[in-house]
Amino acid sequence: MAELVFACLAEDEPAGQRALLLARSLRAFGGRMAGSSVWVLAPREKPLPESVRDGLRAAGADLVPLATCCSGAEFPFGAKVLAAGVAEARAAATRSTLVWMDAGTLILREPDELHLPPGGALGARPVDLALIGSRLADPVSPFWDLIYRACAVPAEHLFPMETSVDEVAIRPYFNAGLLVVRPERGVLGRWATMFPRLYRDPRLAAFYREDERYAIFAHQAVLAGVVLSSLEREAIGELSPWANYPLHLHERYPLARRPPSLDEVTVCRYEDFFENPAWEDVIPVEEPLRGWLSRALPATFAG
Repeated sequence: MAELVFACLAEDEPAGQRALLLARSLRAFGGRMAGSSVWVLAPREKPLPESVRDGLRAAGADLVPLATCCSGAEFPFGAKVLAAGVAEARAAATRSTLVWMDAGTLILREPDELHLPPGGALGARPVDLALIGSRLADPVSPFWDLIYRACAVPAEHLFPMETSVDEVAIRPYFNAGLLVVRPERGVLGRWATMFPRLYRDPRLAAFYREDERYAIFAHQAVLAGVVLSSLEREAIGELSPWANYPLHLHERYPLARRPPSLDEVTVCRYEDFFENPAWEDVIPVEEPLRGWLSRALPATFAG
């Protein structure tokens, strides 16, 4: 079984602080995977503060310089897409499985589910909310038709999925906050290549003017196109909700599938959740996780 490498992008000091919190959470709660490699990709021309770099080094994380002057980095989430391609190429050289994550992610239990099964090339969750997603009940929209055509997606690859939070049946549309990939399949590299070609397409620009969400989520739409054109259905695995839980959407999550406490979650994305000083009123948490968070969060969200 290939070893896991955990990697994220830290474009600025706040993201660097979150990446440090991510690394520390893996060391504290990762179980047998606590010693796994952690890579933090950061812009070469805008280095993280020395205090953050020192913290990352102390946590055993590797800082990977990233050139963000590449085409596409200026678009929403463009740098994240380009960094994903860099991380995948680096992971391919180590023959490891890559877990590409948002910096604002915590590992709270041993993440053994993130190991890909034999024949698996991608582990991912559906998007949380349908928003611009292609609803299964509707004909393929002009936006998605453009994505599918540009990425050469075969029609038979459009299997059904259900969004995590609003429970809408959609055509495949993956949450880019956590992606487990077998690097030799090159999915993230193709994403990094295809995205700069597509985001400037004048036909897509018309959708950006119509609704800014098309611009915000174009990176995820292109990811869906690349995955569906690159991988057979059997190589795409759907992770469980608690392997990429949207903590910031906890109060909107379907009640029947909501974790009873934070301790039950394996991996979570949190966005602005911990900026609420009363967050413990939203979801219970027990020791030792409670104590660890009470020590770790103030340093991350000090300002």
